[in-house]
Amino acid sequence: MPPVIWHSLSLQQIIQETPVTNRYIFKVSEDTKLNHIPGQFLTCDLPIGEKRLQRWRSYSIANRNQGDREVEFCISYKKDGPASEYFFSKIQTGDQIKAKGPEGSFILPSQEGLDLILICTGTGLVPFRAMLQQIMLDGHHYKTIELIFGCRNPEDILYRSEWESWKNQIPKFHATICLSRTNEFPIADFPGIQFRNSYVHEAYLDLLNNNIISREHSLFMLCGWQEMIDEAIVKLYLEQRIPREKIKFELFG
Repeated sequence: MPPVIWHSLSLQQIIQETPVTNRYIFKVSEDTKLNHIPGQFLTCDLPIGEKRLQRWRSYSIANRNQGDREVEFCISYKKDGPASEYFFSKIQTGDQIKAKGPEGSFILPSQEGLDLILICTGTGLVPFRAMLQQIMLDGHHYKTIELIFGCRNPEDILYRSEWESWKNQIPKFHATICLSRTNEFPIADFPGIQFRNSYVHEAYLDLLNNNIISREHSLFMLCGWQEMIDEAIVKLYLEQRIPREKIKFELFG
């Protein structure tokens, strides 16, 4: 088993992404490289308790490996959550935290010709954003890429400035934003992006039921809250008979 490597991360910038979500841009202080793969995460040791289980929090890396030692997290506020209170009320530019990793196998598949279905809610978009950055640089060998993102209202949409570039610069890419609380869609701000008033489940079921994606050659990657993941597995595996090996997921919260 390889030795655990701890990195010192220095906070460079805080960017408010939505009313309840911030982006935190860190720099790896030492000369070591993370060499992370899009989709992996770091485990941070935060000054929020005495015991390890109180202090340790894992966050997906929101950016591809650019060789500049920059690491970005995207974190939503949770009332009375110790980590949330630290990130939203205490941490300041220049502060340092320790983090170990990268870790995780929730990464882009190597198989060619897949319909790649990326399904996420809230900050579950984070690992997919890093993957899409990498795809924009290197291209891809998939048949199609379908991104399905769910949130409540337009103000909750993450990375608003990046959706158009994903649409324009990634071949065979399609995206759907599902808003659960409104049917008023900011279409002008997201050219080429489909909107619907629904949860994410209705969107991927429509793709299957209308034969837009292949049951035999699709890979479903899910990232979000436990409730969404559980419901998706029921619908895909138990109801739609999608083989379990064609469903990958990453939980948070």
